[in-house]
Formats: sequence, C-alpha cells, structure tokens
Amino acid sequence: MKNSKQLVSHLRSQSAFVPLNNQACINSVKELLPPRLHRFILFGYIRHNIVFFALNHPGAKQEFDNIINSIKAPLRKIPPQTCKNFEIYDIRAFVSHKKTIKYSVIEPLNEPYEERAQANFDNEIEDEKLHKVFEEIRDIIKTK
Repeated sequence: MKNSKQLVSHLRSQSAFVPLNNQACINSVKELLPPRLHRFILFGYIRHNIVFFALNHPGAKQEFDNIINSIKAPLRKIPPQTCKNFEIYDIRAFVSHKKTIKYSVIEPLNEPYEERAQANFDNEIEDEKLHKVFEEIRDIIKTK
C-alpha cells in the first residue's frame, strides 16, 4: 500500500498534471530571484524550455536583466528538484502593458445568522488581560 507522498508523486507524474508541474518549476525559479523583484512579476510560463516572466514595470525588467546572468549558470548546472522534468536553457522577461484587474471587496451581508457555538469552554488562562478578553468573547457568543 502506498503512502500519501507516493500517491501525490505518482499523480503529479501523470500528463494531466503537467500545468501543475510547470507552475511548481516556475515558482522554484522565481524563488531564486531577489525578493524585491517578486512584487513586479505578474506571471510566468515555460515555452520551448525557456522560462518567461511577465513584469509590470520597465525598471524591473532592467534590474531583472542585470541579475539574471548570475542565476542562469547555477540553474543549468543544478536545476531545482521541481524542474527535473524540464531542461531549462534560458530565463527571459518582458514587460506586460496590460492593465491588472483590481477586484473590489464585497461587503458582507448584514443578515443575522444563527450562532452554532454554545460558549461551553473552560477559561483557565492565568493572565488577567487574556482571561478578560476570553470572557468577553464568551459573552458575545452567548448574546448571539
């Protein structure tokens, strides 16, 4: 009988999960980049054994181009474990001029709901401030 780790590795080797493997490889290559570049990366993809990153600022692309040569050589010699199925020859970046969609937060409904908690728990906290907060939470649950 296989354990869960073996099952997951077997499933990930199936052809249906190639996009999942691609994304894992892209994320591992992304982790090799400096953290300050992470916020400029919109998305990444692999095509013809080249990892492409879409950036949202031309200054980030210039910095990416300056840094990438120091990452390419070690990446070719010792690829990350998640990229063992891919032979990555190059890493490139381009600037995407598409507007990013900003989603608005949906306001929660003010409809009353039935509280499922009964407030039946022990308060054995010795710290007075935490004990008081815990009791306030219990009172809120009881009133609702």
